Amino acid sequence: MTEIYGIDLGTTNSCIATLDLDSQQPIVIKNSSEMQTTPSVVFYDEYDQPIVGDDAKRSMASDPRRTVAFIKREMSNPDYYREIGDTAISPVKISALILKKLVDDANMARQYEGKTQIMQAVITVPAYFGNEERMLTRQAGELAGLEVLDLLNEPTAAALSYGKNTLSEGKTIMVYDLGGGTFDVSIMQMTGGQLNTIATDGDHHLGGVDWDAALVDYALITKGYDETYDDLADTREGGQLILAAEQCKKMLSQNEKAPLKFRYKGKMEVAEVHRSTFEELTQEKMDMTMACVHNALRLAGDEVKIDEIILVGGSSRMPMVRRRLEKEFPNIHIRLDQFEPDLAVAKGAAIHAQNLATPETTRQSGRIEIGIDKGSRSYGVAAVDLNDNVKKIFNLIFRTDSMECTRTDSGFSTLTDGQQALNVEIYENASPQKCVSLNKGRLLKRGEVRWGYPVKAGTPITYKVHRGKDGIIHFSGICEGQEYATTIEPKQMLSDDQMMQIIDEFEDISL
Repeated sequence: MTEIYGIDLGTTNSCIATLDLDSQQPIVIKNSSEMQTTPSVVFYDEYDQPIVGDDAKRSMASDPRRTVAFIKREMSNPDYYREIGDTAISPVKISALILKKLVDDANMARQYEGKTQIMQAVITVPAYFGNEERMLTRQAGELAGLEVLDLLNEPTAAALSYGKNTLSEGKTIMVYDLGGGTFDVSIMQMTGGQLNTIATDGDHHLGGVDWDAALVDYALITKGYDETYDDLADTREGGQLILAAEQCKKMLSQNEKAPLKFRYKGKMEVAEVHRSTFEELTQEKMDMTMACVHNALRLAGDEVKIDEIILVGGSSRMPMVRRRLEKEFPNIHIRLDQFEPDLAVAKGAAIHAQNLATPETTRQSGRIEIGIDKGSRSYGVAAVDLNDNVKKIFNLIFRTDSMECTRTDSGFSTLTDGQQALNVEIYENASPQKCVSLNKGRLLKRGEVRWGYPVKAGTPITYKVHRGKDGIIHFSGICEGQEYATTIEPKQMLSDDQMMQIIDEFEDISL
């Protein structure tokens, strides 16, 4: 029977799992260090050869200039550029190395057990990822030698891992997913044996590392230094500090106070941190997660009542998270499985992967199916609003629509007499509204429909947008029988030649 990997490609740690076909339970596969999660860190040695995982993370403190971490946050940053030695660094390439490490270690473990290798996978992404981040994640999987069967929203994957005991029929849950570098919240409901997403929101530049950075800033100020983590991020001291802060944060989840030990300017320092101080320092970040929570609730509608909250992601272990949610939602059960926050996403991805591989046995095996999954962005075109003659974005697909969605709108027309062509501008934005100001969106692509002869103002224009299950956007504009059709590809998308060059490079790499 076909097996497929489920992979949680995380900002700080990644995890790989598959479904045990006998027990029908997801199993996390340990890496070569016998750990269930692998740090999402890549270090390039003096020969420019990459090292991924635990050894690379230790290099954050000793040689940060040759170390790459938190790359998931840069996935759609068009201005990201970095070189280490003779190697050009890109978010796609680093993500591919992390995926390759996970898959190579998992396949080695399978080989020891006499099992065949697996090169198909479902990879999870933050629910708040847009079109560009999703396409680049898929390309990273292909660079790692994988056939990527699907991209799955992380909160949806986490919910799947909890099974039918938690996700009983008609139940509505909220998944609060605070990872190392990203935050997502999704509201879901079980209907007809399927898990349907009602609303989602998040911030892929908000996560546990921001709590760590706040601790670093506090320690530096306490000891009389006039620097912040941002000033030191690319230095050896900055690498040591952020690792020390992470350890201090973990200790504060268990204790009322903890030491933050670090070496700076040749001197060993110890800053004692009380949990109450830490929580005061990071209250604003907690508020930011709650703003996303309440926005998701608004998108879901007043009629939606939450039955249970599931905490996911390693940073959700912080006591301030549960306490704040209990204050905001006093009569709702909040669930945090002690050892599951870091593993739930990969396990859920493995369940979805097996559903794809053997759909005919999904129901009889008791596995939960995914029904409706939501997008997190709206997509529209620029046009002049005739009410005020101002150019705006008119959304065709909304963030409140299902992930897989097709919309056609023939309510547009040419603006002036004698027009022979149409300039097309496609925008992504976070608004659920039909009409949005241009500065609220991000221009994805420009194109042109040209028919070559003059027409009267008011000549009909038809726009069609399709968003697939993978979140990829296909667009067309039609006027006078002529069409401009395109798939929205990120500017950072690698060409076929670049892909082959990196794939050849990876063949000589042992991770």
